[in-house]
Amino acid sequence: MKQKLFLDTGIEKISAKCKVEEKKTTSIKTTHYIVTKEERKNIKRKEGDYIVMQFPYEALHKKKNSLTKELERILKLFLKKYPKSNKVLVVGLGNKDVDGDALGVYTTDKLIATNQYIDFLTIPKVALFNPSVTEKTGINSFKLISMVVEDIKPNLLIMIDALATSNEEYLNNAMEINDTGIIPGSAINAAKEINGSTFGIPVLSIGVPCTLEQNKKFYTSVLIHEVLENSSTIIADAINNIFMKST
Repeated sequence: MKQKLFLDTGIEKISAKCKVEEKKTTSIKTTHYIVTKEERKNIKRKEGDYIVMQFPYEALHKKKNSLTKELERILKLFLKKYPKSNKVLVVGLGNKDVDGDALGVYTTDKLIATNQYIDFLTIPKVALFNPSVTEKTGINSFKLISMVVEDIKPNLLIMIDALATSNEEYLNNAMEINDTGIIPGSAINAAKEINGSTFGIPVLSIGVPCTLEQNKKFYTSVLIHEVLENSSTIIADAINNIFMKST
C-alpha cells in the first residue's frame, strides 16, 4: 500500500487543533498542520509539521510559476527549522516504469547535482539518488539509501514520492510537504521508516497524490503523464531555486 495524503486522515473533521495556518490565493490554498503527541493517536499520523497545497488541476498548467514560488516558500520554512542544510541528498523514490509511482524519478531527472563540485563553496552540495524498487533490484530501498547516506554524509534528506488518496477530489490536485518520515517500499513488510532518528538528520518528504485507491486497487487518471511532467517540474524548480543560490 502506498502512503496516503495527509488529508485522507479526515483532519478537518477530527481536530481543528492541528490546523495552525491557512493561506489562500485565487488558485492555491496552503494549510499548515502540526500533529502533537496528543493528537497523533486521533489521526494516526506521526508528530511533526504537515503543509498541504491544494489547487485546481488547471493550475498545473496555467499557474506553474505561482505553485513553484509557493512550494519554495514552504521549503524555506522547513529550512529555517533545520538551518544546517548545506549538504543535501535528494532521493527520488518509486518505479519509473509505473506511471502512478514515477514522480520521484521524474523529479530527480530535472534537479541539478552539485556535490561533485568540490571547489564551489558558496552553494550547498546537492546529491541525487534513485534507489528504484526492491522488485527490480532485489535490494531493499532502505538499505540502498543507508549506503548512500553513509558515504555522502548529508545533513538533510529530501524524499520525493507519489502518494495515494482515497478521495478523488485530491487526485493530482495537491502537494504535501512534511518532516515526519517516509517508508520506501511500504507495501513490503520488511520496509523500514526513514525519519529524523533513522540517520540522525532531518528528513523532508514531498509528495503528490498520483493514484486513487478504491477497494484496495490503485488507479491513475488519463492525465497522469501531464501530472508527472508538470508536478516534477514545479518540485525540481523550487529545489533548484533554493540550493543553487549563493548562501
